[in-house]
Amino acid sequence: MAVYTPPGVDGSQAGALVVLHGVGGSGPELLPRFKAFAGLLNMSVLCPTARPVSNRSNRLDLAGLFGSRFDAPSWDLSGPDFPLAAVHWARTNLNAHPDRCVVLGTSMGGVAAWNLGMRYWDRFCAVVPVNGALSLWEAFGTDRRKRALLCNLLKLPTFVVHGSADTLISPRFDRESVDCLRSLDHEALRYVEVPGGEHSLSTIGIEDAASPLFRELVSWLDSQSRRGAVAEIAHRALDARHGRAYWVGVDRLAPHVVAEVRAARLSTSAISVQVSGAHQVNFHLRSDLFKPGRIDVEINGSWEVLDFRPDMARLVRSYRDTADHELMDEQVVELPVRTYLPHLGDTETTGPLERPNHAGELR
Repeated sequence: MAVYTPPGVDGSQAGALVVLHGVGGSGPELLPRFKAFAGLLNMSVLCPTARPVSNRSNRLDLAGLFGSRFDAPSWDLSGPDFPLAAVHWARTNLNAHPDRCVVLGTSMGGVAAWNLGMRYWDRFCAVVPVNGALSLWEAFGTDRRKRALLCNLLKLPTFVVHGSADTLISPRFDRESVDCLRSLDHEALRYVEVPGGEHSLSTIGIEDAASPLFRELVSWLDSQSRRGAVAEIAHRALDARHGRAYWVGVDRLAPHVVAEVRAARLSTSAISVQVSGAHQVNFHLRSDLFKPGRIDVEINGSWEVLDFRPDMARLVRSYRDTADHELMDEQVVELPVRTYLPHLGDTETTGPLERPNHAGELR
């Protein structure tokens, strides 16, 4: 992984910009093109290099639609090159602030950026797909499962860039995704389609410090910071690997179903949850969100009681694993979903994730 930390960085608020290359690229090749962002944003720039993937099911999206390079290195859902590992490395080795981490990807990396943002929206303050697509399989028709995850981006600031003359990945893919997010009232969405811009980065001006796009992106990123202490969560998942968002998660997912969880922290001792497409819900508890002792939990209309007993050893382990104060926990409680629901509304669409119906309010 190629890394650049600008001189004079403010260590207390320094962030991390993880940049993902396209097919045939590498981290060392890409890093010099994004160094200019570092000092202006008070961020280290990290450019990992994708590796060959032996298990194609782990891929964020297949690189195969790039023709004969089907078996070229591509971004993996697991392993040491996985972009989340770069974020963790920045937090533990560079003291990057967890609330100031951005993922930017170009081409195949743009596909990865879309999919990382949708799956792990609670880990970043912003996502920037460049000349990418939600799913390259949409060249053959709508990828309903991927599009069902678009709702997860509603709480993640998203800046999408595409060249209007890109013939390798058509800008229509990003136009459709952006139009969908706009219809869902995404509050922090920006889309720039560069007139005459092609697939090559050099044709769209994103690396040129004198270009309007560069200045606009820097200004926009400089204002982004992840929100913490989230009281209400709405999250969809295709598998258990990304079933968690902040303090709640789904597990034991039903096959071929888009699982969904809508959770509300009603008070420090009460939670309301609606779950579909999964047989288990996990709660990641810590004492700044919940009071130790009895917590009443409503799951799909059925009430459960859990006993929150903070464990300092667990807190230390969770910090070592995540290096993120919003993902730390002092106890993990797994509860069965006794009333199984196949879906909450239509999970094959990108319709909004509604707030859970509950009697109480956050106190």
